[in-house]
Amino acid sequence: MNAPAPIGPPEVLVALGASFRLREHPDVTSPAEVCAALGVPLERTVKTLAFVTPGDRLLPAAVPGHARLRYGALARAVGIRRGDLSPAGTERLTRAGMRPGGVCPVSADRTAMVVFDEAVGGLGLVHRGRGRPGSSIEIEAAELTAAVPAASTARIAGLPADKPA
Repeated sequence: MNAPAPIGPPEVLVALGASFRLREHPDVTSPAEVCAALGVPLERTVKTLAFVTPGDRLLPAAVPGHARLRYGALARAVGIRRGDLSPAGTERLTRAGMRPGGVCPVSADRTAMVVFDEAVGGLGLVHRGRGRPGSSIEIEAAELTAAVPAASTARIAGLPADKPA
């Protein structure tokens, strides 16, 4: 007998009453391929990188699609050492209702420590992973951030125009 599928990001968004649209595309995971399939610029996407803390808490970090994550800034934002950030593996993502290549800051994992880069909330209509490759969520960035009320916001991304300090 198969176990029921874990609740993923779309189901969580529906339960929260969020307004969004699922966009189907080929089963691709690279940002450039997803953007080409959807016909959207990279600047209108939000990518999420997932980590686990030493206590096995899921730590999704959401940044504009064209930005680079600043790992030290992420660690400081949640009060851990940079060396304590470990990439979330397949098993850990599965427990949160996601698969590699489709990580989303919205999940059924109530213990997740989500951090949004400060630029995400003002991006307008964005596209982001829905928990698995092959489709994306189209949503207003402000509604996406509101869907994770316990999330924190910090400057965790380096945007292309940023100059190293």
